[in-house]
Amino acid sequence: MASSSNRETSEKKANEETVSVETLNKPKQVTIDESKKNTQNDIRKLNNAPELSRTAVDEHELETDQLALSTSDENILIYDTTKFILFNNKLKQIKELEWKEYDPSGILTIDDLTYLSCQNSYLILTRSYIYELNIDKFEMKLIEEFSKKDKSGEHDLEFISITAHDEHIFIAYADASAITKWTWKPTLQLVNRWTKSKIVEETDQNILSIRTDGSHVGLLVKGDKIRLEVFDFNLATRIVHHLDVNNTAIMLTSLANNQWLIIDSQQNQLLFINEDNKIEKRQNKDSSPLNAGRLANDYIVVKCQKPNKLQIFKLD
Repeated sequence: MASSSNRETSEKKANEETVSVETLNKPKQVTIDESKKNTQNDIRKLNNAPELSRTAVDEHELETDQLALSTSDENILIYDTTKFILFNNKLKQIKELEWKEYDPSGILTIDDLTYLSCQNSYLILTRSYIYELNIDKFEMKLIEEFSKKDKSGEHDLEFISITAHDEHIFIAYADASAITKWTWKPTLQLVNRWTKSKIVEETDQNILSIRTDGSHVGLLVKGDKIRLEVFDFNLATRIVHHLDVNNTAIMLTSLANNQWLIIDSQQNQLLFINEDNKIEKRQNKDSSPLNAGRLANDYIVVKCQKPNKLQIFKLD
């Protein structure tokens, strides 16, 4: 995981949310964000965890075991062997783009991807920068505003994970130092910023993954244990509080409707968390899952290692 300095962020910065930690720590089961309740109506809830023991509907071999993957309803973007590769929902390759960014240590730094539906593009997150990959032209563009407007002179503050829904974007920073919320329209601008103490505990080491379904924001947090935290869309109300999961979990995926999928590659497991916060585990016997994303209503794509491949499974 990326690392950053332990410099404390001032609690008096403009745009910073002042939310009572005591209030945040009270678990609640309903979101207060009424404006977002209807965004998930066309995406059905799942009754059971995705079943990986059955035969995949489609499958595609990969060269590497890199984590990066994101999906829209119609396509899949991965990063594999210094290339971004775009597939359709049948795993037919559509486009590819050779692209590299190295940090000073020489490490390739593609940390996360997310689909930005308002632009029909993908956002590419590295440790220091965020890029937009246009699907039609398949060209990469550096989005300088994320760095200029958000870092506020803290040049060593590194990104760790990104997620988007419609025009709304959430970014988590290394060492769980902060979370920011942005809006893309009418122009890209910072909506809010929360420092570590407003969202997680001071002893937490990192936010492994941040994901949103348009009504909720989920965090996979690494502290003494690895746990799931879920907030409403404004990060004002905590909906799921300290739900401990496997200590080898590495990735979080939103399935919509406050249903989540946690990937544990070491245990070869997918952990399905339903809206009642119950955990259902599914074992993958053929390979080890690394990342996953939902394709429209009826399918899920899983990126695996040992062997390296993409698989599409039908959801029950």
